Amino acid sequence: MAFYPNRQLTCLASSISVLVIATGLVVGQSATPKSLAQAADVGHGAGASTVNSLLVGLKTVAPGFTFTYAPVGSGKGLDAFFTQTPPAGTPGPISFAASDDPVDGTRTVSGGRGSYIQVPVIGVGITLAYNATGLTAPAGGIKLSRASYCGILNGSITNWNAPSISADNGRVIALNVPIKVVHRTDSSGSTFVLSSHLNTACKAAATPGIPAAYVWNRGVGMTVSWPSTFIGASGGGGVATAIASNRGAIGYVDSATRLSKSLPAAVLRNKAGNYTAASPASITEALLGGTVVKYGTNPANKLYRIDNLNDPTRAAAYPISTASYLLFYGTYSDANIAKSIRTLLTSAFGPAGDRLATSLGYAPLPAAAKNVSKGL
Repeated sequence: MAFYPNRQLTCLASSISVLVIATGLVVGQSATPKSLAQAADVGHGAGASTVNSLLVGLKTVAPGFTFTYAPVGSGKGLDAFFTQTPPAGTPGPISFAASDDPVDGTRTVSGGRGSYIQVPVIGVGITLAYNATGLTAPAGGIKLSRASYCGILNGSITNWNAPSISADNGRVIALNVPIKVVHRTDSSGSTFVLSSHLNTACKAAATPGIPAAYVWNRGVGMTVSWPSTFIGASGGGGVATAIASNRGAIGYVDSATRLSKSLPAAVLRNKAGNYTAASPASITEALLGGTVVKYGTNPANKLYRIDNLNDPTRAAAYPISTASYLLFYGTYSDANIAKSIRTLLTSAFGPAGDRLATSLGYAPLPAAAKNVSKGL
């Protein structure tokens, strides 16, 4: 793929193809995969808002496929998948789900459907986007050290004129602009990814000298007990809208949503000590430090995730990076949907799909994911 000159990556089609073949998605009767020009119904999906831009854009790359997707958040999407009940106001039945928080493997699908499959499909950065009104931000974005963004998200740094933010940027960013943190109110994989990172990075063991008031003590999960002074919004799009509407606001949104809403984002200091902006290349660097594992105690399920992403160690890695996952059932009563899902996964993410993904702010899976999956 020309976007990455180091040739450490393969196209996403290869990674997904190998993963799908290894997991053994049941496609019903043998058949020649449909071409992208033919109509192929993938059914209805629900889940993480992080992949919404990708799935919407995918229809331009693979116009022969039809499906609907409800970006209701990872939590609601997983509930819909396991209960086979579509979220209120969305079509069904559910045929796939998306999540930024990999499932733990303990849940079962209702109705006797049986096994399920989870595979990573794309890399995403969780950015700290902000409203630049009243701020004298550097051209490349406001720099935030680990102590600074830990303090902001823990509710201890409350104004853009904070000494640590000025020190990060070599100048005063604002004379007096209160910081308004915007957070997700729905059950969100983005919240899980962010809180997982903060629970690792915002500790003295990871950031020596971090003030006690900045140490993360709010736990990890799809929901977090944020300070009451923060602004709540539902969905990544809702957070982006709230940021754009509030002077001095900062909040967490995935890299694709941030790009689509034209919001500036902070340049964060990573574990290696380097300030890094979210980009396909820096997200990929984070994923290259991860490890693809197969897990779960139920042998009927085929579950894969990328570990070691809570605080990436590579020099150019964006520090809050994740893989987004798609979940499918092991078997489908409609063989056409099963065939369409497999064809979509193995065909739609070719070179055109990769170009689409990178243009939207995502990162294709690294070669390491492909190589590990070959041996499964």
